[in-house]
Amino acid sequence: MNIETKETIYVIDIGNTSIHTCYINNGDLSDEYKRYKHGEISLLPWEDIKKNNFTLVIASQLAHMTDSVLNTAKEYRVNTVEVTTEKQTVIKDTYPTLGIDRICNLTAAIKLLQNNTSPIVVFDFGTATTVSACNKDGKFLGGIITTGCETELKALSGHTFTLPHVEIAKEQKIEKLSVLTKNTEDAILHGAIAGQVALTEYFLTNFEKEIKQKPKIVFTGGNCQIISRFYKEKVDLIDPSLTVKGIYYCYKSIFQSLKA
Repeated sequence: MNIETKETIYVIDIGNTSIHTCYINNGDLSDEYKRYKHGEISLLPWEDIKKNNFTLVIASQLAHMTDSVLNTAKEYRVNTVEVTTEKQTVIKDTYPTLGIDRICNLTAAIKLLQNNTSPIVVFDFGTATTVSACNKDGKFLGGIITTGCETELKALSGHTFTLPHVEIAKEQKIEKLSVLTKNTEDAILHGAIAGQVALTEYFLTNFEKEIKQKPKIVFTGGNCQIISRFYKEKVDLIDPSLTVKGIYYCYKSIFQSLKA
């Protein structure tokens, strides 16, 4: 297979709470970036993938979901490529349980931040907030994982008798964060967002102390636009689609390594 020729692939990113998919034509994402629930594998455009002989490229956090997709693809006789930690060649010095989403995020950041000579830190503000770092050559430096905004909001309402569930969408009405809110919903919402901003600041301050270099900063994930509004320092790249782009670049790296 010649990876340099123009081709369309169908990318599936299986996360902890949902599935994100899109067509990528020679590196360009289609406008039909879609989200499915875990139980909606059958709703994927299998007939279109089969009809056009597209390759299905999957990166997954969940083994049982991977099996479900691969079994369905086999039924439709669709060619598949699974992107895994072991197969990809861009990020080095990984550990076995490192999430493939974090690897894909760093891979995409390396490719998109061209001519970069600094370390890279990717903040993925999703169901979980993950922070992943690598040097300019793709050596994995480490990171942290904590609860995301919406997970924290659901946990508060689910584990208390009096606190209400607050939707993150209410943030649209907030002009600035405050530590002196005057109603319960705002107190919860401002607290959740402030926690993510404070985490970002804390991580970067200590990263620079330990690594002795200022990194390039990348934001992704479903809530990256929200957090970026209140993080006042420079963010070098904000891209909600970073993970699926990373899956594509990992896919390319797999075939390039086979050709070498």
